Amino acid sequence: MAISPMLRGLRSGFGKLAFVSGFALILAILALPTFALNGDQPATVDSAVATPAPDPQSGTSPAVAARPTGMMFMHQDYMFNWGPERARWADKGFSFNFFYITDALGDLRHPAGTDERFSNWQRIRGTVDVDFGKFSSAKGLSYHATGVWQNGVNMGGVIGSIANPSGIVSFHEFRLDSMWLSQKFAKDKVVLTAGLLPSQDFYGLQEYGGSFLIEPLDYNFGNMGNVRASFDPQTGPGAELKIQPSKRFYVKTGFFMPSDFNRPGHVYPTGFDYKNSSFGSTSDTEVAYFTDPNAPATRKSYPGIIKAGFIYNGGRGFTDFSKPVGLQTVSGNWTFYAQANQPVIRAAAGSNRGLDVTFGFNVGPQSKSQVPTEITGGLIFNGPLPTRAKDSLNFGFVFSKIGDDFNKTQTVLLNPTLSDEKAYEINYKAQLAPWLVLQPVFQYYTNVGGRKVGAAGLGGFRLVTTF
Repeated sequence: MAISPMLRGLRSGFGKLAFVSGFALILAILALPTFALNGDQPATVDSAVATPAPDPQSGTSPAVAARPTGMMFMHQDYMFNWGPERARWADKGFSFNFFYITDALGDLRHPAGTDERFSNWQRIRGTVDVDFGKFSSAKGLSYHATGVWQNGVNMGGVIGSIANPSGIVSFHEFRLDSMWLSQKFAKDKVVLTAGLLPSQDFYGLQEYGGSFLIEPLDYNFGNMGNVRASFDPQTGPGAELKIQPSKRFYVKTGFFMPSDFNRPGHVYPTGFDYKNSSFGSTSDTEVAYFTDPNAPATRKSYPGIIKAGFIYNGGRGFTDFSKPVGLQTVSGNWTFYAQANQPVIRAAAGSNRGLDVTFGFNVGPQSKSQVPTEITGGLIFNGPLPTRAKDSLNFGFVFSKIGDDFNKTQTVLLNPTLSDEKAYEINYKAQLAPWLVLQPVFQYYTNVGGRKVGAAGLGGFRLVTTF
């Protein structure tokens, strides 16, 4: 009977995944219109563009609209309502944030019951921020620390892709993630930050990252490992100086010790015993220009950001693919990147409902990289339905270019030449509550891992809960 394959599909891991996420999405759209109707977002650039967020991959922010009556559990900022105590501690300068995030993905290429592949990667993170200026004379001084526990299966390793399907995947960790002190000077126009800093949280970070799951759009370019840029949560010591003379412009430069990419998870396993060996350090510089930063609430506004950066690592041990005999190593590698994040359509004044566009690329010496160039692009439709002002419908694209010299080494080694990988994503981000996000997603890859024959389709969801 025709119903048998359907039942077998529902019994499979991906079938259960599709059923649960589909039911939750229907609930979000049809059963919870009141929250969304009363929560249109203000038309301002996210604070991450000015100060790096405690977790650029959490993708959550409390609602700013007045709370409606009824179903108060679904309208509070956090899953566990601490009452007025949390706000009192924040007024005194102590802020806390705890969240759980998981990316659950299934490989659609394999029929249910034959080679079922379904996995998830999960993360629990706790963050504390202290503003010393609220309870002492140390004005402009702040402290940030965050710890993480994460584990699961890397779906990118399962399908063998270049662009990782999940932006939160790295290594199994239980450790101090990052910790730093920051001091503001000259009426907040100069900021000095030092401590345990991840380079990729500060340089090349995707401003609209919460709208996507695939790593080069959710977090940072997937080939930042070319220069051994430290990443979240594999963080090392670092420092940054940022100068922002006006609301339209900033320039910043930083110095970061990278993770040991040959032995990840072992050189710096807890966050307290960093050792770098000969992996050099990165010197990072970024400039940015803000569009429409002073728009009044009486008209439609289009606050975006355009930025460009350069990262250099003078360490040893970079492979020189232009000399395939013995694959000689050389010193020094670099990457240049540029990104633009711009609203282009707004439905009304003071609202962010409409269309946002994001685009980015990076490039490095193709003789020293397997994937020297990556291009990202995306469309974000904010408030796609009148009653779902906080939701978004998102389309993303990632192009990963194989280096010419690396390709030649494949021919020398009697392996087939590789082709550039292309990845596509469509997802619907449903803000079920200020503390709960469900994001069903479909991703499609061509030339997976650079193989000329090979495609992959992934389906699943992201779930984010803020406690």
